[in-house]
Amino acid sequence: MTSWLPIAIIGAALMVASVRLCMAPRPPRLRLAVLLLLQTAAAALLYLTLSPPTHPVEAGTLVIATRDATAAELAKVPAATRLRLPEAAAMADVAQVPDLATALRQHPGTRELVIVGEGLPARDRDSALPAALRIITNPAPKGLVELQAPPLLVPGARFEVSSRVQGLPGVRVELLDPSGHRADIAAPDKDGRVRLASSTRDAGDVHFTLRVLDADGKVLDHLPVPVRVRAVAAPALRLLAAAPGPELKYLQRWAADTGATLQTGIQVGGGLQLGDAPAALDASSLGKLDLLLLDERRLAALSSAQRGSIGAAMRAGLGVLVRMGGPLDGNARRALREWGLDVRGGEQTTPMKLVTDPAESVETSTPVPMLERFNVTAGGSDVVPLLHAADGTGVGSWRGIGQGRLGVLPISDSYTLVLAGHAPHHAELWNRVLAVLARPLPAAPLSQLPAWSWVGERTTLCGLPAGTQALAPDGSRTALLPDPHANNCSGWWPTQPGWHTIIAGDAQATLLLLNPGDARALHAQQTRDATFALRGNAHQDTTRSTHVPGPRWPWLLAFVLVAALLWWLERRRPQATHVGQGT
Repeated sequence: MTSWLPIAIIGAALMVASVRLCMAPRPPRLRLAVLLLLQTAAAALLYLTLSPPTHPVEAGTLVIATRDATAAELAKVPAATRLRLPEAAAMADVAQVPDLATALRQHPGTRELVIVGEGLPARDRDSALPAALRIITNPAPKGLVELQAPPLLVPGARFEVSSRVQGLPGVRVELLDPSGHRADIAAPDKDGRVRLASSTRDAGDVHFTLRVLDADGKVLDHLPVPVRVRAVAAPALRLLAAAPGPELKYLQRWAADTGATLQTGIQVGGGLQLGDAPAALDASSLGKLDLLLLDERRLAALSSAQRGSIGAAMRAGLGVLVRMGGPLDGNARRALREWGLDVRGGEQTTPMKLVTDPAESVETSTPVPMLERFNVTAGGSDVVPLLHAADGTGVGSWRGIGQGRLGVLPISDSYTLVLAGHAPHHAELWNRVLAVLARPLPAAPLSQLPAWSWVGERTTLCGLPAGTQALAPDGSRTALLPDPHANNCSGWWPTQPGWHTIIAGDAQATLLLLNPGDARALHAQQTRDATFALRGNAHQDTTRSTHVPGPRWPWLLAFVLVAALLWWLERRRPQATHVGQGT
């Protein structure tokens, strides 16, 4: 469709110039007619230079070689034109083009595009494609072809890493910590998917490593995994119990190790209480806590006013955990029901094992002991298991109460993990409970940024405020300009691998830039998938010819000649007029 803007601008310029010529002193009629005719011709030639007429050309097939394409594969495709992108290997009689857009611009009559090799890199996926698209890709890559890195974590948090192994049967996948020690190992399922877990230590940015091992322990593929740990304010806990016991002793040790501030109130009979000075369970004191831990007897002994205060504090964000050291009586069940958690059962205990993978117990030969759990269940579609046993069954329950959360943990002897030499498992259990139930932290700025991306490819970062910068490992900075019409997203082309820092005012976030050569199978699979997704943007076309714009240079040359003649004639007019006045 012809654009109206060039026509409007050229027409307006022609009208102004014509009016100027017709104003006094006006040239003779013959000269005026010639000048007006030349101006009209110049305007028409300028428009034809900008939009040359189209002419029909034979519609052809263009073959583009991408990474790992071979000359034999290209030769199998009947086509008059064969080109290769910079990522493809050099081939005889196959010229290189800098990108796909250049290739299509050089061959405007292309009806069908055939992509051979690994697929189009990110640079070329936004190019306008011809009507017909055919993709002849290499066999699917073998190795780790997916990576779901953990979100932003806090020190001591447990995290999971998901991946998928393709084309390598009978292998195992292990997760190594930054020191190179094995944190977890597992065999992929029938679909090749595997999920491995570990725990964070101190705050900072580190990368774990996924490795694929064959039956002999040979490494077949590896993949870096970014793990980002941010320090947070120490949580404030209050522990209330009806009697002392070993479970409370090791809970206090765990709280001290995590840096949490802990208030304790342990009754010993006769109106006496061990721990800190008794604090009221009112809105003021509860509003300063992140998690309130009660055993079943202290829960049953709460007054109506105390239950109301705790319920209101939960709706405002407080987390509450009921730790079962024995069966729940009627008062305890009534309190839970008032708060919004209807529990059933809990009179009997059954053995359970929280961790069974021997890879997680490499530091000691002592087996992980069995724990006792009460057979308590909670009803409701919004009730979620608090933990999971080694057999996959849920352990405990929790649900949201307003902005806070309420949970029940039916394990009474987690301290036996410490006594058996598995203190890390004890800490991991309670860290997970704390992470689920504690008062939620305010949303961190830039927390929605991805954990990783690729070097040398366009990365889209969204939700950025004005003035955001990217800090590279060498200290160089790049300004990221968000587009307010695209959800404040910015396009970023990083060139250095490693950890990069995104800075927006006082907020910072990091992401790991991976070199495609360090994750070959993952990068190849993503390129392959993204290329196949382009087929939805093309449709089959049987047209034998197409219309393309003609050359511009003849019209430009004609415009220059006419404009030069017009300039010469206009320059002569004042001189002729001056001579006439002098006689």
